[in-house]
Amino acid sequence: MILDQLTGYADSAAVRYGMLTDSWRTLFQNALNSSRFGSPAQANDIVREAYQIAESFLDDERANADRVTTSVAIEALQTTLAEIESVDALKLSDAALQHLQATQSYIVDELIAQIHRDIALLRQTLQRAVLEVSVSSKSRGISIRTALIEYMIGNRAELDFVFHDRHARKWASKKFVRGMWRHTLLAVYNEVVMLTLADHGLARARVVHQDPSAQAHNMIIAMSSNANLPTYSEIRNEIFHPNANAVLAREEVNVSA
Repeated sequence: MILDQLTGYADSAAVRYGMLTDSWRTLFQNALNSSRFGSPAQANDIVREAYQIAESFLDDERANADRVTTSVAIEALQTTLAEIESVDALKLSDAALQHLQATQSYIVDELIAQIHRDIALLRQTLQRAVLEVSVSSKSRGISIRTALIEYMIGNRAELDFVFHDRHARKWASKKFVRGMWRHTLLAVYNEVVMLTLADHGLARARVVHQDPSAQAHNMIIAMSSNANLPTYSEIRNEIFHPNANAVLAREEVNVSA
């Protein structure tokens, strides 16, 4: 089922981002063990290397965004054409392609924004480590190396890369990336379904939930706001949240509004 595919794509994206943050943690640990620890140029070099790693990651993610969103869009198109028994060729419309390109840019932009936040955290954490070691060394009259060893022993907390949402809740960066990918891919599927239905003159769509007893199952939505039905934009965040198990489909004749 398409929902399982979306989850798989999102899980894979989270794993990839987790590998990226692991590489940054390695940079941080190497910085602590370096003979250059605390030198003015070290932090800049670490940040520069972190961005170099991120650029390689982003190159791959641009390709992944193109491949995955296109696959989901074609699945939505194929499924919808079969539901309406259309003999149209399996080809995304110009409007769908433009929408897809904008969505791909959104995914990359969100990744770039999180990368900036995480690398800023990397720099800040290294800066704080240098400060703590320096203060400890000077206040106690011990060498920088001794103070650094004590710091590494006494600060065992892992460098946590996180995202803060609008409600001030904290999420691990890779969990944020997973949610962003799944939410976006779910939107791709639903929005291509709507575009396809609209292209065939259909003005309504139906919510299909994985659980037939769910309240949203068989809900009918309108394509425009001049109807006495909710629109996609009105229900999107509530029904089609990142972990939602529902998609849009053609309205069935025997389903009442």
